[in-house]
Amino acid sequence: MTRGKVKKKMKTVRIRQKIKAFLSDRPRNTAEILEHINTTMRHGTTSQQLGNVLSKDKDIVKVGYIKRSGILSGGYEICEWAVVDWVKEKDPEWTPGEPFIIQNENNKKL
Repeated sequence: MTRGKVKKKMKTVRIRQKIKAFLSDRPRNTAEILEHINTTMRHGTTSQQLGNVLSKDKDIVKVGYIKRSGILSGGYEICEWAVVDWVKEKDPEWTPGEPFIIQNENNKKL
């Protein structure tokens, strides 16, 4: 492995660790995670790299969506993420691979 690939791999490992620590107490959306990583790490990350890490890590699961509103684009949805341990705490019957959708205070799926 070249030196550049080793550095990139180590950066991804650190990002994964930071994300899991940030999600340990409650789910967060992609924008919150991106802001946290970019304010707490020296070089930060891109939204594309973050999306790859979130979607490929087996310890992180998508738990819903939230609606965001943009000035130019109108409304759009962004994903909410949680760590597997948090999901299992909320639903001990849940198994990886099954959908787990949290509900908001109005009892609507996110």
